[in-house]
Amino acid sequence: MKQNSYVFEIFLYVILVVKIGFLFTILMSEYENRIGNNDKSEWYKMLKDKLHQLFTLLMGILMSILFSPIYSSKTVCVDGHTKLFLYAFGVLSIIGIIQHFIEYSSHNNKK
Repeated sequence: MKQNSYVFEIFLYVILVVKIGFLFTILMSEYENRIGNNDKSEWYKMLKDKLHQLFTLLMGILMSILFSPIYSSKTVCVDGHTKLFLYAFGVLSIIGIIQHFIEYSSHNNKK
């Protein structure tokens, strides 16, 4: 069985930590909302949105790595069109997040 590189393993753990952080911010936002601390609740909601965007970006990168048509690994369980579609989804996810950041930056610069 082929071992993954340490960089790849760390990347997977980063994705896991981001997702756990996302779930934590959901809980904290609801908690702060229930006790009436609207400022903290809004801050957690903003952080939740940023973590969700980061998760989407990281998953796009992961799918691009795993399903790249250039990389011919025998360990990926899909091939052919399915592999190409998953690779394209990863690339499109990355482009979508980049577009969101550009729109967000231009919106903030107008204020």
